Amino acid sequence: MMKVASSTSAAQSAVSGVKSVSVNRGEQVSIEKSNISSMESGGKINNQLLKDLVDLVDCVQNQSQKFPKIAEMMSIQDKQIKF
Repeated sequence: MMKVASSTSAAQSAVSGVKSVSVNRGEQVSIEKSNISSMESGGKINNQLLKDLVDLVDCVQNQSQKFPKIAEMMSIQDKQIKF
């Protein structure tokens, strides 16, 4: 895990790591013949979780695009501070 820093290169590196994450959408489960309700419920849950996981990864990747700009703004502020 990357440390928090106002380094634009560190932010860019962290974002590139997030961009490389991918989730296989997998196959939807279909329970054709089952009288076991938990099997049917498990199939439904699996199908929903796959979609939710893909959506979560997409959201995190989209949000991560903001970090290089934030780091750039912090870097500018850091340079303006005089001790």
